[in-house]
Amino acid sequence: MDATAVKKAKTKSGPNARLIGELAPFVGLVLVIVVFTALTGGALLSAQNLQSLSSQVIVTSLVTIGAVFVFGSGYFDMSLGGCLCFSAVIGGEVAIATGSLLISFLAIVGVSLAFGIAKGVFATTVNVPFFIFTIVLGSVISSVVLVMLGSESTIYLKDAVKEIPTLSFGQMTAVNVIALAAFFVLGLILFKYTPLGVCVKNLGGSFIAARQSGINTKKVTIMAFLISALGVAVAAFLIMLRTRTVGATTASGVGNSVIVALVLGGMPLSGGPKSKISAGLIGAVTITILNSGLTIMGLSAGQIQVVRGIVFIAVVFLASFSYRGKLLPR
Repeated sequence: MDATAVKKAKTKSGPNARLIGELAPFVGLVLVIVVFTALTGGALLSAQNLQSLSSQVIVTSLVTIGAVFVFGSGYFDMSLGGCLCFSAVIGGEVAIATGSLLISFLAIVGVSLAFGIAKGVFATTVNVPFFIFTIVLGSVISSVVLVMLGSESTIYLKDAVKEIPTLSFGQMTAVNVIALAAFFVLGLILFKYTPLGVCVKNLGGSFIAARQSGINTKKVTIMAFLISALGVAVAAFLIMLRTRTVGATTASGVGNSVIVALVLGGMPLSGGPKSKISAGLIGAVTITILNSGLTIMGLSAGQIQVVRGIVFIAVVFLASFSYRGKLLPR
């Protein structure tokens, strides 16, 4: 086959490959719903479980949508769960001390943004593999939380200096939906329709090329981490508001769920041009339903992690064919 024929064959198959790549996350989501609905005898879609799923999806979605900016830039952040936990504990402590949800929210946002700035500055100034730094950071944060809590493993909003209102399920659902919709729209606009999104994808595609093209890589990186931090802050506040308790185990599985969610959502963890905000939402819904289905089936936490690991490896293996070996960070 001559060069012209090869070129025509590639051109013909290109759109089909792209279409399959775009539809794969949605097909995967539908399959997960169908399979676990059958395996759980319909319990997955029961009214009670759907209420639980809605809250879990909101938190994971907020963190994952924000993480698209960080991973899209080519950085692998393993500290998201720790940052969320620390922010929630600080917010809980402030809420108990002041009796004000507003002050608590501001404290959560401030702490989370501080983490975002610190990670952004480290990523752009220190010549150390970033994912190693975030692994250590997550471990340190967990230890600090334990020290802060002391002999108490959990703190309760009922101990606040003045009563903090309790939201009904309907009110909490409205707050959740508004928060997620607002953050998704914000992320979509920033990522798809502003120069920041273009710069993030260029940075993830090739750091050297992005710098040589005139992109302020330090500014873009810090902005990416700040947007991610905002998602973490909103998620931390909603967890505190819904459960009215925070502790050392708050959001303990969110960090790993985000990574799996991005892959299930059809995004390469190495970032670049194939990064997309929709991956955060679709992936978060998929991994949440997967976790819920496995839990309803009676699997232990360890068994669930094994299944998640197998699913992650399988998706990475299959996706690597279309991403040409660049699914994971460089």
